[in-house]
Amino acid sequence: MAYSTLSAPASAGFSVRLRGMAAGLIQNWKLRREYQRTVRELRALSSRDLADIGLSRCAIPGAAREHVYGK
Repeated sequence: MAYSTLSAPASAGFSVRLRGMAAGLIQNWKLRREYQRTVRELRALSSRDLADIGLSRCAIPGAAREHVYGK
């Protein structure tokens, strides 16, 4: 799961920090949606198709996580 941190300097106004936090939350939401979509699409494949690409059913969440978050 992705985490966001505030990167605005301490002297920045509240609205700047709030926008930064909102942007981080939106980015996290988009990444989570992409992860869920990837898992859903991989689970829709047959076992034979998964074997062709070198995945087992138990490896789907890890492969999706690596694809979306790059870990």
